[in-house]
Amino acid sequence: MTLRLEPLDKKSHDRKSFDCGLERVNEFLRREARKQMDKKINRTWVLVDDEPTNVLPAQVLGYFTLTSATVVRDELPDQETRSRYPAYPIPVIKLAWLGVDSKLHGSGHRYGETLLLEALEEAYRIVQYSGMGIAVVTDPLTQISDRFFKRYGFLPMGRQFGDLQSLYLPMGTIGQLIDLPS
Repeated sequence: MTLRLEPLDKKSHDRKSFDCGLERVNEFLRREARKQMDKKINRTWVLVDDEPTNVLPAQVLGYFTLTSATVVRDELPDQETRSRYPAYPIPVIKLAWLGVDSKLHGSGHRYGETLLLEALEEAYRIVQYSGMGIAVVTDPLTQISDRFFKRYGFLPMGRQFGDLQSLYLPMGTIGQLIDLPS
């Protein structure tokens, strides 16, 4: 299987058959992702099989969504980080959604990692282009996703999200993860 990542297109991508096992993640892709892209609220990229085929729409194997957000200094993970920033809202990129179709779970391939690293690289490019943004933040929905993000260096923030805390990954760390200069 050869994979390709591309911006979500409602005519080219089968959103209805996607099922990652978390209904909130499924429903966002099915009902909201395209609408929010049209309104310029966020951007969603989908992972599809690049094998030549006449089947359209293509099955979505996974996806991620990025949007802009802000954090306040007191939410940052440690005093040293907080001391570098002003008291007003600070721009970040938010990894709002990330999901892998459950048919691929346990396949031995690391689709979640692939999507996360692609999302971080895209966020890094956005920040480099705009000159604004100190980190990527995300809100894990489950203990499993919390552990997944922490394996890549995400740090807990001083902001609750359900039973968990929002997570923060500085741009310098992202540059190292994706092997780019920070």
